[in-house]
Amino acid sequence: MRLLYDEHGDVLDVFFTEHESEVAKAGYELRKGIVLYLTAKMLPAQLTLVNYHRLTQLPAIHFDELAAHSGQIRKKLLRVVSTPPLSAILRIDPKTNYGHIMSPALLDVCVA
Repeated sequence: MRLLYDEHGDVLDVFFTEHESEVAKAGYELRKGIVLYLTAKMLPAQLTLVNYHRLTQLPAIHFDELAAHSGQIRKKLLRVVSTPPLSAILRIDPKTNYGHIMSPALLDVCVA
């Protein structure tokens, strides 16, 4: 896993793979400013969090864009989010689409 943080824009990009064969084939917006990119095999390639620090301060986040995806895609996205490595970062209740960021101090731990 590799982190890239843009302090000026408060954007955190988490890259889950370094292999060229596992590049992102599709991006799925989970809510405005949170996009999950998956490989062709529906494996996580990248997670982008815009306004990262503000998101970490919210007690709950409504992942309202999940409802915009088809039932089949929504199920796959929730499955991906509920398993490692994403489950260490995000938690989403599949019934309500509310959740939160699990690792708000992620940047503090990963300071170079």
